[in-house]
Amino acid sequence: MRVTLNLAIPPSARERYALLWSIPATVLGIAGLVLIILFSLRSYRQYQVVHASVVRYQDRDNALRAQEMALRKALEEPANRRVLNDVQLVNALIEAKQVSLTSLARDITGLIPDDVRLGALAMQPDGHELGLRFVVTSKNSEAIERFLSNLEDSPHFKDVAIMNGGIEETGADTELENIACTAHYVVGESESSGE
Repeated sequence: MRVTLNLAIPPSARERYALLWSIPATVLGIAGLVLIILFSLRSYRQYQVVHASVVRYQDRDNALRAQEMALRKALEEPANRRVLNDVQLVNALIEAKQVSLTSLARDITGLIPDDVRLGALAMQPDGHELGLRFVVTSKNSEAIERFLSNLEDSPHFKDVAIMNGGIEETGADTELENIACTAHYVVGESESSGE
Protein backbone atom coordinates (compact mmCIF):
# COMPACT_ATOMS: atom_id res chain seq x y z
CA MET A 1 0.00 0.00 0.00
CA ARG A 2 1.28 3.21 -0.98
CA VAL A 3 0.41 6.46 0.88
CA THR A 4 1.30 9.86 -0.46
CA LEU A 5 1.58 12.68 1.92
CA ASN A 6 1.70 16.27 0.95
CA LEU A 7 3.82 17.99 3.54
CA ALA A 8 3.74 21.41 1.84
CA ILE A 9 2.31 24.29 3.76
CA PRO A 10 -0.48 25.98 1.93
CA PRO A 11 0.45 29.53 0.80
CA SER A 12 -1.07 32.33 2.83
CA ALA A 13 -3.05 35.15 1.30
CA ARG A 14 -0.03 37.40 1.64
CA GLU A 15 2.16 35.02 -0.27
CA ARG A 16 -0.49 34.49 -2.91
CA TYR A 17 -0.94 38.21 -3.57
CA ALA A 18 2.68 39.32 -3.05
CA LEU A 19 3.55 38.79 -6.67
CA LEU A 20 0.39 40.54 -7.74
CA TRP A 21 1.12 43.60 -5.53
CA SER A 22 4.78 43.72 -6.42
CA ILE A 23 4.04 45.01 -9.92
CA PRO A 24 2.04 48.15 -8.85
CA ALA A 25 4.48 48.80 -5.98
CA THR A 26 7.38 48.64 -8.42
CA VAL A 27 5.57 50.98 -10.84
CA LEU A 28 4.79 53.43 -8.00
CA GLY A 29 8.39 53.26 -6.79
CA ILE A 30 9.72 53.94 -10.29
CA ALA A 31 7.25 56.81 -10.72
CA GLY A 32 8.30 58.31 -7.38
CA LEU A 33 11.96 57.94 -8.32
CA VAL A 34 11.30 59.64 -11.69
CA LEU A 35 9.47 62.50 -9.93
CA ILE A 36 12.32 62.94 -7.47
CA ILE A 37 14.86 62.95 -10.31
CA LEU A 38 12.78 65.46 -12.33
CA PHE A 39 12.35 67.73 -9.27
CA SER A 40 16.09 67.51 -8.56
CA LEU A 41 16.95 68.37 -12.18
CA ARG A 42 14.53 71.32 -12.13
CA SER A 43 15.98 72.60 -8.87
CA TYR A 44 19.51 72.19 -10.23
CA ARG A 45 18.59 74.17 -13.38
CA GLN A 46 17.08 76.93 -11.25
CA TYR A 47 20.20 76.95 -9.12
CA GLN A 48 22.33 77.27 -12.26
CA VAL A 49 20.21 80.20 -13.52
CA VAL A 50 20.44 81.99 -10.14
CA HIS A 51 24.15 81.27 -9.88
CA ALA A 52 24.74 82.59 -13.42
CA SER A 53 22.79 85.78 -12.63
CA VAL A 54 24.77 86.24 -9.39
CA VAL A 55 28.01 85.83 -11.33
CA ARG A 56 26.77 88.34 -13.95
CA TYR A 57 25.86 90.89 -11.26
CA GLN A 58 29.16 90.38 -9.49
CA ASP A 59 31.00 90.93 -12.77
CA ARG A 60 28.94 94.04 -13.45
CA ASP A 61 29.56 95.29 -9.90
CA ASN A 62 33.29 94.76 -10.33
CA ALA A 63 33.23 96.56 -13.68
CA LEU A 64 31.32 99.50 -12.17
CA ARG A 65 33.76 99.67 -9.25
CA ALA A 66 36.67 99.73 -11.69
CA GLN A 67 34.92 102.45 -13.71
CA GLU A 68 34.27 104.45 -10.53
CA MET A 69 37.91 104.19 -9.53
CA ALA A 70 38.99 105.33 -13.00
CA LEU A 71 36.59 108.30 -12.84
CA ARG A 72 37.80 109.23 -9.35
CA LYS A 73 41.36 109.09 -10.57
CA ALA A 74 40.45 111.27 -13.57
CA LEU A 75 38.63 113.69 -11.27
CA GLU A 76 41.74 114.15 -9.19
CA GLU A 77 43.62 115.53 -12.19
CA PRO A 78 44.24 119.29 -11.89
CA ALA A 79 42.16 120.34 -14.91
CA ASN A 80 39.14 118.35 -13.79
CA ARG A 81 39.58 119.54 -10.20
CA ARG A 82 39.40 123.15 -11.44
CA VAL A 83 36.17 122.40 -13.35
CA LEU A 84 34.69 120.76 -10.24
CA ASN A 85 35.60 123.78 -8.11
CA ASP A 86 34.03 126.10 -10.70
CA VAL A 87 30.84 124.02 -10.76
CA GLN A 88 30.67 124.04 -6.97
CA LEU A 89 31.12 127.82 -6.98
CA VAL A 90 28.30 128.26 -9.51
CA ASN A 91 26.03 125.96 -7.48
CA ALA A 92 26.79 127.95 -4.33
CA LEU A 93 25.94 131.18 -6.14
CA ILE A 94 22.67 129.70 -7.39
CA GLU A 95 21.75 128.53 -3.89
CA ALA A 96 22.64 131.95 -2.47
CA LYS A 97 20.10 133.62 -4.77
CA GLN A 98 17.14 133.95 -2.48
CA VAL A 99 14.83 136.50 -4.03
CA SER A 100 14.04 137.84 -7.47
CA LEU A 101 13.71 141.61 -7.58
CA THR A 102 11.07 141.37 -10.31
CA SER A 103 8.87 139.04 -8.23
CA LEU A 104 9.26 141.35 -5.22
CA ALA A 105 8.29 144.37 -7.32
CA ARG A 106 5.31 142.47 -8.78
CA ASP A 107 4.09 141.52 -5.29
CA ILE A 108 4.45 145.06 -3.96
CA THR A 109 2.83 146.82 -6.91
CA GLY A 110 -0.15 144.48 -6.70
CA LEU A 111 -0.82 145.75 -3.16
CA ILE A 112 -0.47 149.52 -3.72
CA PRO A 113 -3.76 151.35 -4.41
CA ASP A 114 -3.87 153.90 -7.25
CA ASP A 115 -3.74 156.97 -5.01
CA VAL A 116 -0.76 155.75 -2.93
CA ARG A 117 2.82 156.34 -3.99
CA LEU A 118 5.81 154.27 -2.84
CA GLY A 119 8.35 156.81 -1.66
CA ALA A 120 11.15 154.52 -0.53
CA LEU A 121 11.94 150.84 -0.21
CA ALA A 122 14.86 149.35 1.71
CA MET A 123 15.75 145.65 1.92
CA GLN A 124 17.71 143.75 4.58
CA PRO A 125 18.21 139.92 4.45
CA ASP A 126 16.90 138.17 7.57
CA GLY A 127 17.47 134.39 7.43
CA HIS A 128 15.07 132.84 4.94
CA GLU A 129 13.08 136.06 4.88
CA LEU A 130 13.79 139.50 3.59
CA GLY A 131 13.15 142.45 5.88
CA LEU A 132 11.57 145.37 4.01
CA ARG A 133 11.03 148.99 5.02
CA PHE A 134 8.41 150.98 3.09
CA VAL A 135 7.69 154.69 2.99
CA VAL A 136 4.35 155.36 1.31
CA THR A 137 2.71 158.70 0.58
CA SER A 138 -0.91 159.56 -0.14
CA LYS A 139 -3.33 162.45 0.04
CA ASN A 140 -5.77 160.57 2.29
CA SER A 141 -5.34 158.19 5.18
CA GLU A 142 -7.93 155.66 3.87
CA ALA A 143 -5.67 154.80 0.92
CA ILE A 144 -2.72 154.24 3.25
CA GLU A 145 -4.89 152.08 5.51
CA ARG A 146 -5.99 150.08 2.44
CA PHE A 147 -2.32 149.55 1.51
CA LEU A 148 -1.50 148.37 5.05
CA SER A 149 -4.51 146.05 5.03
CA ASN A 150 -3.45 144.62 1.65
CA LEU A 151 0.06 144.16 2.99
CA GLU A 152 -1.18 142.29 6.08
CA ASP A 153 -3.53 140.06 4.03
CA SER A 154 -0.89 139.13 1.47
CA PRO A 155 0.63 135.63 1.82
CA HIS A 156 3.99 137.06 0.70
CA PHE A 157 4.38 139.46 3.61
CA LYS A 158 4.17 139.01 7.36
CA ASP A 159 4.99 140.87 10.59
CA VAL A 160 3.75 144.22 9.26
CA ALA A 161 4.52 147.05 11.67
CA ILE A 162 4.07 150.84 11.38
CA MET A 163 7.23 152.70 12.29
CA ASN A 164 6.06 156.33 12.12
CA GLY A 165 3.73 158.61 10.26
CA GLY A 166 3.46 162.27 9.50
CA ILE A 167 1.92 165.00 7.39
CA GLU A 168 3.95 166.87 4.82
CA GLU A 169 2.83 170.17 3.34
CA THR A 170 3.72 170.42 -0.32
CA GLY A 171 2.24 173.67 -1.40
CA ALA A 172 -1.00 175.52 -1.89
CA ASP A 173 -3.63 173.43 -0.13
CA THR A 174 -2.22 169.92 -0.53
CA GLU A 175 -1.01 167.92 2.40
CA LEU A 176 0.50 164.46 1.95
CA GLU A 177 0.51 161.80 4.63
CA ASN A 178 3.68 159.71 4.97
CA ILE A 179 3.83 156.35 6.70
CA ALA A 180 6.95 154.25 7.27
CA CYS A 181 6.34 150.57 7.92
CA THR A 182 8.26 147.32 7.97
CA ALA A 183 7.36 143.80 6.89
CA HIS A 184 9.03 140.47 6.21
CA TYR A 185 8.93 139.18 2.65
CA VAL A 186 8.66 135.39 2.67
CA VAL A 187 11.23 134.20 0.12
CA GLY A 188 9.99 131.61 -2.35
CA GLU A 189 6.27 132.14 -1.69
CA SER A 190 5.72 134.32 -4.73
CA GLU A 191 7.48 131.96 -7.13
CA SER A 192 5.51 128.92 -5.93
CA SER A 193 2.16 130.72 -5.89
CA GLY A 194 2.73 132.41 -9.25
CA GLU A 195 3.18 129.17 -11.16
